[in-house]
Amino acid sequence: MKTTLYYFTGTGNSLWAARELARHIPETELVPMAKWIHDGDHIPAPEGRVGFVFPVSIGSPPLLVSAFAEKINLDAAEEIFALVTMGSCGDGAWKHLNRILKKRSYRMDAAYSVKTPTNYLLSGDVLPEDQEIAVISVARSDLDRIAEKITHGDNSFEKGPLLMNIRNSVLHPLLKNRLRSQGPRFRADDTCDGCGTCELVCPTYNITVSGMNRPEWGNACTFCFACINYCPRHAIQSGTKTAARNRYHHPDVSITDMMIQNGRE
Repeated sequence: MKTTLYYFTGTGNSLWAARELARHIPETELVPMAKWIHDGDHIPAPEGRVGFVFPVSIGSPPLLVSAFAEKINLDAAEEIFALVTMGSCGDGAWKHLNRILKKRSYRMDAAYSVKTPTNYLLSGDVLPEDQEIAVISVARSDLDRIAEKITHGDNSFEKGPLLMNIRNSVLHPLLKNRLRSQGPRFRADDTCDGCGTCELVCPTYNITVSGMNRPEWGNACTFCFACINYCPRHAIQSGTKTAARNRYHHPDVSITDMMIQNGRE
């Protein structure tokens, strides 16, 4: 059976996870959601097995993922599943996606969550490198297991910790309408050299760099943290604490990979 994996990534974890699944599932194609959203073209209706691979964003899918799910034609899909990369709990994210699909008369057949290194600098520092490597190693094993389940049709809905699920279910309705206005939270400090990396990796085209000036953020932020984590000079900040914190993006996902996702290659 052909498998189409629609992926969205902010700092590389979800693209890496999609690639890991594709290594084990025959006849798998990876398709970036952001590129189709920006192209404005009709999204071809996939056949066979369809997977959505994306990170958690305050207990839900990123806004761009929700927009994609509201547009795609899944009439020819034989199976539909979600794989969520997350720091703590992914249930709320795939449940939210499932609600979108149910409203469109589609049924999700399975959902999985994989713990990956955090990129959320607003709540604390990223993991030390040795711990990042350890988390990625465990995630690789989890993805091997999940790929085997998907290949053999052993569908299931994997749930996370109850208390974290309750926390996310409370936070999401309170914060979801504020997400797009988060762009102005970011700024470039004096170490910025106007290289434009942040503009290239932004999946919502929310950042503009004119000449060698500092970037400007608009109001289409999807809060993915690509800009702050891929900046080669660590020049992008949010609040007063991020300057002292390290940065993270998946070591196997490059700026070029992000540009391809965003239709900027």
